[in-house]
Amino acid sequence: MLIYANGSWVEAHKAVVPFNDQGFLYGDSLFETIRVNHGRAFRLEKHMDRMRSGMETIHMAGTDLLAEIPGILQTYISKNDLDNALTRIIITRGITQGSPWRSVSDPALYMTSRPISEPEQWPVKVVFLEEKNYPILRFHPAIKSGNYLGNMLAKKDAEDAGAFEPVFVNRDGYVTECAIRNVFFIRDDILLTPSLELGVLPGVIRDTIMELAERRHLKVRETLIIEDDVQEMDEAFISSTGVGVLPITWDGFQSNYHHSQILREDLQKLFESGDLNVT
Repeated sequence: MLIYANGSWVEAHKAVVPFNDQGFLYGDSLFETIRVNHGRAFRLEKHMDRMRSGMETIHMAGTDLLAEIPGILQTYISKNDLDNALTRIIITRGITQGSPWRSVSDPALYMTSRPISEPEQWPVKVVFLEEKNYPILRFHPAIKSGNYLGNMLAKKDAEDAGAFEPVFVNRDGYVTECAIRNVFFIRDDILLTPSLELGVLPGVIRDTIMELAERRHLKVRETLIIEDDVQEMDEAFISSTGVGVLPITWDGFQSNYHHSQILREDLQKLFESGDLNVT
């Protein structure tokens, strides 16, 4: 597989990141994971909007670089003969010049990919973990930072506990999001998902699901969800570019996942069709 490494095309095993790249030294980077189905990138423009917002939030120069990404991505897909894959686009602040907190270097762009891997069976189990026990970056507006240490530690703890994914609960007892996915609940035909004001990442698939839910005449609310209330929900699922809609369960919870299955199928049809808009 070829990797795009800041202007060069190199074999994956030969790709390197400069030692003094700020993304390597300080986690000073942003990334997007973009789904490719049948050689087409799904909602690339939405991903670029979020990356632009992230660059502005952390005062990273070089947003004009984003205009080059669609062309580079298409070349990447062609060179690697990709059909279905998850492509990761990373932008770092670049090579350190002077004080790292005042570096004026040009941003660096990297691109790689991996196969789409979805669980064969669902619902998958989740565990609720307290954010205070992990070094989690919680900021509003949320950014998709390259610093995922807390997320990875929580993911490992969840798997060690026999779960597929952790669901975080903040210090106030509110559900926020998963380690690498958003979370949804359904109660009385209302789709509920944690508010962005909690520092939740505005996932591209999250937004797509809310659009699909409205088309299915479900009410949609971004709100505050207390952990103590989740047991009273009718359905629950997690979402991401990789898994789409994935129904979840936890100890003591049961559901028929009626709406979740419908949304899962609707989203999968959207992936397969390559349509960018929900109609």
